[in-house]
Amino acid sequence: MIAAVTGWALRTPLGASVDVVTTRLLAGERAAGKGQRFDMSAYPCSVGAGVPGEPPASRHDRFVDRMGRWAMDAGAEALAMAGASGGDGLALFAAVGGIRAGWDEIAPALVGQADDGARAFERGLRLLHPFWMLRYLSNNAHAILAAALRATGEGLTFAGAGAGAAVLAAAGRALSAGAADACLVIAYDSLLSPETLLDLGARGETAGAALDGLEAPYGPAAAGFFPGEAAAALVLERPEGAGARALAYVDAACVADGEPGQPRSETLARAAARVARGERVVDGAARARPALDEAERRALAGIAGDEAALVATAASQGHLGAATALVQVISLAGCLRRGLLPPIAGLTRPSAGGLRPVLAAEPTLERAALAVSAGAPGLAAAVRIALR
Repeated sequence: MIAAVTGWALRTPLGASVDVVTTRLLAGERAAGKGQRFDMSAYPCSVGAGVPGEPPASRHDRFVDRMGRWAMDAGAEALAMAGASGGDGLALFAAVGGIRAGWDEIAPALVGQADDGARAFERGLRLLHPFWMLRYLSNNAHAILAAALRATGEGLTFAGAGAGAAVLAAAGRALSAGAADACLVIAYDSLLSPETLLDLGARGETAGAALDGLEAPYGPAAAGFFPGEAAAALVLERPEGAGARALAYVDAACVADGEPGQPRSETLARAAARVARGERVVDGAARARPALDEAERRALAGIAGDEAALVATAASQGHLGAATALVQVISLAGCLRRGLLPPIAGLTRPSAGGLRPVLAAEPTLERAALAVSAGAPGLAAAVRIALR
């Protein structure tokens, strides 16, 4: 279901405004190695990209983690930009990576524990608040933001790697069915938590090289992606009601194939086919494994054509989990509005294959793009972004 974007905001490793992120994408900047909140040198992947700084302090800090607070901040900004207001006509949809406990809080409680569990309370569990886990519930940011903005209409919280595309699709259906007049969609995730880094490393998905040896996706020496984090928000309305206020138009799909790890490339193509309408620009999944990259390019070339331009916003900002689809919408729309395609950051010698990798910022007359993303278990997402 196609929806019009009338407000947007984001917080990514490349910046906290659309103009800044667009400029840095077009310059081919790579955020890898920046904004990390702890020493990652002992982890399977030692290179990551974090959102710099801290979200504004609020009375809700004890109930919502850092990325959730960034998402709430972005949501309020996007809604103000759209000029929308609360009430039964405003729906709120949220996409999160899932429930992940905060190690800053847990580690002090566990570091002094004994193998036999003896005197666990005295050894550190006493440091935890009795309701500590409530802070990490996946719908906290959704509930608190809905109350703050008086968004009393429809709404859902989705979790998982494809949650960003899923909420866009759900919001589009809510608008089409007349269940909402406007939808505020927020998404946030971090792949930089210790347990996530260990999981991604164990599955062989992240890069093991140091920053100076990090290879870009779609190159012959690619050896895994670098993880990142982001929060983003969009306000969606029905196209016929948005008129000149529309910043872009979006359509989204999320599918799965049952694979325990990365989805098959034909699954990526199946997601893309659900929203594609002849686009000649593709933002790839950028999994940075030559076999996966080659198969993806071959599959997507069957939809977009061998000469379609291939970009990779993830090569600049890192893999962003549940926030990916919303960040792709904003990033690609920002580039298309400037009439430029961003280069694949760090790529100088692409592998042969379908699609045409963009190596330097180049002018374009294209007014639409197709973006895909992937994650475990077997999840594939696609978003179509258009300026008209």
